[in-house]
Amino acid sequence: MRRLLGLIVMMSVLLCCCAPKKKELVLLGTVHQSVENFTPDSLYNILVKIKPDLILFEVDSSLFTDTFEFNKTWDSNENIATVKYMDTFDVAVRPYEFTGRNAYRIKIGSRPTDGKATQLLDSLYKNNQLDAADADTYERFLKINDSLNAFAYQGARAFNSMETDKIAEARQDYQYKALLNIMGQYPVFSETYFVKQDGDSISYFEGYKRASEFWDLRNQTMANNILHFIRESDYRKIVVLNGYFHRYYLNTLIRPKQDELNFIVKEFYDY
Repeated sequence: MRRLLGLIVMMSVLLCCCAPKKKELVLLGTVHQSVENFTPDSLYNILVKIKPDLILFEVDSSLFTDTFEFNKTWDSNENIATVKYMDTFDVAVRPYEFTGRNAYRIKIGSRPTDGKATQLLDSLYKNNQLDAADADTYERFLKINDSLNAFAYQGARAFNSMETDKIAEARQDYQYKALLNIMGQYPVFSETYFVKQDGDSISYFEGYKRASEFWDLRNQTMANNILHFIRESDYRKIVVLNGYFHRYYLNTLIRPKQDELNFIVKEFYDY
């Protein structure tokens, strides 16, 4: 009996040793520009601790050469830190962003119309032209927006947490659902137009609505691209650099796939 138990234990150990090791994915929330407690050096030091063999970068392929080198550099925490890491370690860097993001937003009229609609809403609020319930909703948006932005100055651990993700989700729901609902109740948003580059016009309300829809499309596209690299590539340790407003959405779409695709989502401070 003891012999049998010993054999079972040994076989279990062998099976565990032979089982393929799960890939590791870090959804690393970032702040794009240097702020107190988060700089290119901060990000570089995090990358050194994780030691990824693939970094997924929040831009599209137009920022890369055919051999996946950056075709230009710019003053962002992610770019400076990643280039430094590439110069020191053997790592692949790939884009995962919605292709032609900014050009697409201009083409469909969501930009700059979304900003203009927000400015109009803010003006109505400051001039006491919103009814009480709508003014209260807008005030709650401003407060949660300030709360979320404040995390940027507290360091990477502060804006890489499930608690912050919940605040980010609430903030984005306010921006793209609650504020859109307010705009739908005031005719000025449907009666004020912006003329696009192609000569067509679009109302502030429709432009903001398209911005709302694009937020979902963009995050869903990024998540699908990330899952593609998990599914189709041999990279074992992947870091996804993403502005921390995106983290909650990516987590929602990617974490449920862990068992199916044999990977595990980790935080940078797990290393």
